[in-house]
Amino acid sequence: MLVGGPLLLLGAFFNWPASDYIGERGVQSLVDEADSLMPLMIVASLGTIIMFGGLYLLNSEMIDNAKGMNKQLLTVGSILIVATLVGFIIGMSSNVNVINAEMTDVDEINDEQTWASEEDQMTSQENYFDAGSTAWALTPVTWGLAMIIIGLVAYTTQRPEGAMDWFLPAWMPLGTAFLAAPILNEPDFFNLMFPVTILVHVLLGALMMGGKVTLPKCP
Repeated sequence: MLVGGPLLLLGAFFNWPASDYIGERGVQSLVDEADSLMPLMIVASLGTIIMFGGLYLLNSEMIDNAKGMNKQLLTVGSILIVATLVGFIIGMSSNVNVINAEMTDVDEINDEQTWASEEDQMTSQENYFDAGSTAWALTPVTWGLAMIIIGLVAYTTQRPEGAMDWFLPAWMPLGTAFLAAPILNEPDFFNLMFPVTILVHVLLGALMMGGKVTLPKCP
């Protein structure tokens, strides 16, 4: 789940036309390619659900092996993971609404399931797009905090000995950098950190499948 899901999401991210635009330009980028975007949205949704599902399962397995404060931290982590997933789904749904709105007729006479005017249509599309941007805005923070918690608990539960033992603790600085994206508000920084974060999830999944990385257990 931590291999296939992130790769699907990353592929969709690099091909999604609105990933680099905001406001009217963001809406227009979706409108221009409305006929072909729904399959890509399905891929993105599937990848998102699989990836965060895998991350939630990893967090849950760590909860089973944790005690005291670590168990409480991981419980907060599970909430953060779910909150991030919800933010992604709402954000994607907003883009679906923009696309579907473009496919809906403008008819000043028939008022059932039609737009009253092109201005009405565009205003609604912009509102949909802005609502999605709002939902997405805090996801680097919730996702980054979840990564910090996983890294911190991994470090305090079982002190690293070999190089691979540092993989999960290394999520602390990575999560910190990722959650800084909305604070810095630099698109180039986010465009760097998002794929790096995704690829780290892929690497974790591959290393766990190969038995190179194991979850820490309480002594």
